[in-house]
Amino acid sequence: MLAAAVGALSRERGRAFLAGIGTHLVTDLLPHRDFSVPLEMLFMAAALATVGGVAGFDSTAFAGAIGGVAPDAENGLVAAGLIDRPCFPTHREVHGRRTTEAVSQVALSCAAFGLALCHAGRNQRS
Repeated sequence: MLAAAVGALSRERGRAFLAGIGTHLVTDLLPHRDFSVPLEMLFMAAALATVGGVAGFDSTAFAGAIGGVAPDAENGLVAAGLIDRPCFPTHREVHGRRTTEAVSQVALSCAAFGLALCHAGRNQRS
C-alpha cells in the first residue's frame, strides 16, 4: 500500500511503477513479518484489486502498487521450484530483521492506502 501511495504522487505510470519497486527495497530493510507464500499471494491479489477498483486500474496508484508487489512474485517462483533462489537484492542479502509482530505493518498499510486514495481522488477531480 505504501507503493500505491507513492505511485499516486507520480504523474506517469512508468515512474510510479519504478517508485513502487523503490518502496519495496526500502520497506524490506525495515523489521517486518513475512507470511507464507500462499497468504502473501492472497494479500497481494486483494491489495491490487482494492487499489485498482478504487483508484482505477490505469492509475499511477495502481502502477505503483504493481511495482511494490512485483519483487515478491519471485517468492512464489521459488516456492514452486521454478527458480532456485531469490534474485531481488533485499530478498537474498540485506533483508530487515524478521518479527512476528504485524500490527505496525497493518497500521502503516492502512495509512498509506488512505493517502493513496485521497491523492487518487484529487487527481480524478482535476
